[in-house]
Amino acid sequence: MAKLRALLIDLSGTLHIGSQPTRSAAQAITRLREAGILLRFVSNTSKESRQDLLEKMRKMQLDVREEELFTSLSAVRDLVSKRNLRPLYLLTPSAQTDFPPSSKPYNAIVIGLSPRSFCYDTLNQAFRLLAGEEEGIEKGEVQLVVTHRARYFGDTDGKLSLGPGPFISALEEAAGCKAEVVGKPERAFFQLALDSLSSHNLQPSEIGMIGDDKTQDVGPAVSSLGLRRFLVRTGKYREGDEQGMESRPEWVGADFASAVEEILAA
Repeated sequence: MAKLRALLIDLSGTLHIGSQPTRSAAQAITRLREAGILLRFVSNTSKESRQDLLEKMRKMQLDVREEELFTSLSAVRDLVSKRNLRPLYLLTPSAQTDFPPSSKPYNAIVIGLSPRSFCYDTLNQAFRLLAGEEEGIEKGEVQLVVTHRARYFGDTDGKLSLGPGPFISALEEAAGCKAEVVGKPERAFFQLALDSLSSHNLQPSEIGMIGDDKTQDVGPAVSSLGLRRFLVRTGKYREGDEQGMESRPEWVGADFASAVEEILAA
């Protein structure tokens, strides 16, 4: 099998959980850089702005560089600017600093992981916009754009917590609409990171993806791109996640540092 020359790496649940890095994650990144492996970090993290996220990585001594970072939040921001959207933001205050200010009448709703936004009043405001219940707005005129629709994530206490997915599904069902997902596991999101590697003339078999989510990180989208897949047993991983996958990952192991050991030993 071809030697890996580049890696796409998930952040939350893989390199860190909350404000704590996973075992030897910082040292593992250093080893990959010393081995000349190209790195791209692909994250659905949508609670922090880009700069807050980079600062969080710095405090954990994780060498994540801005030019290598691809987030679903940044991808949504680019879409909002390209389409000249005026969204109702269901985002944390930190995440919202990455976006232009909005104004009424709203023509879109943008949702990230923002627990305080998932209260009845805010969700009902979003529902009424989507359903055409507000004056001057017809049903179907307001776009529903979401960073991702993960059902849950691995929280700092080691347990799973609700992600934005269930709340997005509730809005879709109530308003009879369909959300546009911009981040993982959308193939187009991974392609953004792959396009940044195009000058290196890599074959898909020379690129790997490491993550803790069986669907969003190492699921069908990544498989269809021909990338090699490494699933770590940290973050949201639960025993047996790899069982029943349509196509099992090449490697399933303890953590990111263990995956790096496997890759560098090949």
